Amino acid sequence: MRRRTPLLLALLLVVVGVTGTAFAVQSHRSGDRSIQGTPAADVAEHTVTLQNRTSSRIWVGSTVNADGSTALTGLPVLDPGQSATVTVPERAGAGHWRGTFFARQGCGGEDGSTFHCAVGDCGPHADRCSTGEQPTGLAEFNFDPADSLAPWYDVSYVNAVAAPVTITPNDVAPPASGECAVAGCAEDLLSACPADNLVKDQGTGAPLVCVNPNRDAKTGYSDMVNQKCPTAYAWSKQDAEPGNKVMYQCTKCTGLTVAFGTGSAAPAEPAATQPAPENKTPAAGRKGVSLNPVDGASQALADSGASWYFNWASSTGAVTRPNGVDYVPMIWGPGSVTDTELGQAAKEGKELLGFNEPDSPTQANMTPEQALDQWPRLEATGLRLGAPAVATGADVAGGWLDRFMQGAAQRGLRVDFIPVHWYGADFGPDAANQLRGYLQAVHDRYHKPVWLTEYGLIDFSKGTPRYPSQQEQTDFIRSSTKMLDGLDFMERYAWFTLSTVTSPTGLYDGATANASGRVYHDAG
Repeated sequence: MRRRTPLLLALLLVVVGVTGTAFAVQSHRSGDRSIQGTPAADVAEHTVTLQNRTSSRIWVGSTVNADGSTALTGLPVLDPGQSATVTVPERAGAGHWRGTFFARQGCGGEDGSTFHCAVGDCGPHADRCSTGEQPTGLAEFNFDPADSLAPWYDVSYVNAVAAPVTITPNDVAPPASGECAVAGCAEDLLSACPADNLVKDQGTGAPLVCVNPNRDAKTGYSDMVNQKCPTAYAWSKQDAEPGNKVMYQCTKCTGLTVAFGTGSAAPAEPAATQPAPENKTPAAGRKGVSLNPVDGASQALADSGASWYFNWASSTGAVTRPNGVDYVPMIWGPGSVTDTELGQAAKEGKELLGFNEPDSPTQANMTPEQALDQWPRLEATGLRLGAPAVATGADVAGGWLDRFMQGAAQRGLRVDFIPVHWYGADFGPDAANQLRGYLQAVHDRYHKPVWLTEYGLIDFSKGTPRYPSQQEQTDFIRSSTKMLDGLDFMERYAWFTLSTVTSPTGLYDGATANASGRVYHDAG
């Protein structure tokens, strides 16, 4: 449904791409000279030591090339001053390891369910990545026993920079330049970020990440990075420029150290056994609402107890976002796939909802193939990405969503979570169980986190919608929110809808909560 305008009605193999530069090929460039290594002597696997020199906790992330490189699990969580060492599985799988390490920051939520990070998010797990990372600075490596010049390494700010990154070879005295030199720099770049490229925390206004507006061309962003940190990649083709100092190799070292942050280079204390993430998102952190920009919407949203909201649009528009409440943008349909709307979404959100009910001729009205053709543009925002939300049948084999998900897998496209809609025609006490069964079936089919982005009690079976009584609706709100908060795969849910101007199921009459609004406010 529903509308954009008020209407009544251990080790795991994964296939994720490294966003950097030279690791997708076998040859490497130093200045304008192409270098191809020969088989190396049989040596032990290398190590990478990861140090946290920032002032806050980081969750280390890692992705690998889609070339058989073995993905890492059990990645460390590091408090300020801590370090951890990882043995690189360069002889496993494909017989080489090409991948990245990066700092995830501002993380929280339930591991495997609602866990997500403000910077570098790569899926709902604290100790591994299940998706490509959101834009941030990367430490990139190519460990290849068959290459006598390996390991190769670089610091990539091609997509973005947050915490500074340096890579320093161990067991050698790094020279000022050339083989075994330090890549990257410990200088804060956020303070020099062009204003249009700086993403800030919506609640506190603190700078989070500086995002490159065009990774394949020179920009004001790349000029800033080159000036402040010439030993890091600032754009994708920089390694082809004469005299560049961005790609390094070191045959002498048995390991390398990656440091995140601007702090002291003094040896860091080892991390203890990996702790569970702190500050888990409470059940109430899942609760949200859908809304339209009707009179009283801003006041109602602030009073509703919702921790997030969406409005079937790419920008919050005229509705004021309360402090501490997340806004989740949407690319509603094919006409919304524009530079303007995609740019607004990337600026205002951390997650992005895909097309709205594309299986319905009165909504986005797209075939799975049409949606798949447009999907790379949504991926390019770097936001955590939800599948198109179908009107019905998300759990059906061969249905619209099933065909889309199969096509996404075949094309190597990213889908991070599954949004669904549900409207119950049974207004009795079993309604919450019926909803639970549908959600469980969706999760069992796709094995991804689920968002319930529209739900309520409306019977559409007889043409004219039939609505529950106030008592039936408040009873269902109590039972459904309790059930939803108990599902470990449920990341977020949103009642349809905030205002009775949009639907009789609304929680508020103008800016005043009705009985349903008061119950929903107290739920969770």
